Amino acid sequence: MRSICIFLALGAAAVFAVTPDEVEARLRMALQIAREHNDRALVAQVEKLGRDLKGEVPADAEERLRAVESAVGIDPGGWSMAGQPLFHGTAEMKARQPELKAQLAAAMESDDAAKVQAVTQEMLKVLGAQAGVPDGRRAGVKAEPCTLSEAAATQLFLDALKTEGRRVRQLSEGKPLPDQMLRIYADVLNGMTLVRPSAERHQPEALGDLDRLTSGLVTILLTLQQPTGFFPFPDLRGKNIRFGDMITRQLDAGAVEVKDGWLITADPDGGSQFDTGVCGAALLKAGQLHGNETWKQAGLRAADWALTQKCCANFNYNAFSISLLAQAYRATGDMKYLTGAVKKFRVGVAPGQAPNGRWMDAHNARTVYHQIILRGLGDLSLALPAERREERAEVDAVTKPAVKALLEEFDAMGMTVEALPELQALAGLYPDDERLKIAVEVMAGSIVGKCSDGQRVKMGAAVAQLAAVAAGMKP
Repeated sequence: MRSICIFLALGAAAVFAVTPDEVEARLRMALQIAREHNDRALVAQVEKLGRDLKGEVPADAEERLRAVESAVGIDPGGWSMAGQPLFHGTAEMKARQPELKAQLAAAMESDDAAKVQAVTQEMLKVLGAQAGVPDGRRAGVKAEPCTLSEAAATQLFLDALKTEGRRVRQLSEGKPLPDQMLRIYADVLNGMTLVRPSAERHQPEALGDLDRLTSGLVTILLTLQQPTGFFPFPDLRGKNIRFGDMITRQLDAGAVEVKDGWLITADPDGGSQFDTGVCGAALLKAGQLHGNETWKQAGLRAADWALTQKCCANFNYNAFSISLLAQAYRATGDMKYLTGAVKKFRVGVAPGQAPNGRWMDAHNARTVYHQIILRGLGDLSLALPAERREERAEVDAVTKPAVKALLEEFDAMGMTVEALPELQALAGLYPDDERLKIAVEVMAGSIVGKCSDGQRVKMGAAVAQLAAVAAGMKP
């Protein structure tokens, strides 16, 4: 009996022993997620443990690692969140990363899909089973399907918007909020566009306030849009850990220029496709709904800028331009926009898909970026004319596995992102997918739950997400 006890004790010690390399890797993961929480105390906690565990690994290292992992939301002792795997790279992957990243950037710059495919195939070989595994996840939300009528969902939206009174008044006057990325205004503008038809049917007395907010948001966007058509990024140094550090590095490298609190230089790494994509598309949709040519032309200037941009090594950045160009084609019928969107799909998105349906690198495998890529795929599918069957099949071959991967995560973890307009569009494309239909209803329910507990109401979700609940209901 004593020998069995000794064996078990030795076995437990062996299981919980950690090497210096594993300590470093797990702390790097914890630090990354802590930084994304923008929580300085949490970052400091992880950094302190890193200093404490530097050098010889103490006997209590596993226990202390587990404590900090729990604090940031990682499953203690393992490479997962809520049981779903997290990227766990090897030394070979780390060593090959700079070389492969440079090769991918060069292939993207060439505009040659075959060259991009050759690099991504090599990346898949190096990543092996880790391809398409994200380096961060978010906890999911379990919810019941939404049962609100269109009228009730519209009322909830208007009530939630009233709780943002001061900010709504400021935006309605065309005055920006401090330290906000322009994508925030695009989201609110999309919300106004989505909810307006429902408000017109059920709350016509609210249209004046909604239209004033729409006009104020557009004023902000048109004021800040750069002459070449792209939308700038705020100078967040000292205000946001992640973006502040990024801006500092770019300024030190002489890659960007800051003026009046904004980076007025397009991001050399392709990031300006983000805000330009969502702001340009929001202006096009609002311009179409309101019949406003000025707004439409501002959206088209953004699309024309996107047409001139080479794809970059970040797949989700390219997807923003696909969405914008698809929307520009739907607004104008000008084939240059559809041709550009298809090309960016073939060069900048499709080659990066992993066998599991996600995108191969650990960053783009994250659900929030996976959803952005899915949005681009859905927008492109909606823009493609029915007679272009080969291209539609080409996009479907990428979209369907991506949808499956997202639904599998929802089944395991609950709703891990807010993506109701995107899911609604995909459900329209694939009406026979029952799991997708259920996901739309449950996501709508989760968004309603964030905004109302049956007594109190708040804007607990992104504005466009709550607006999509009303927009998705049958009149």
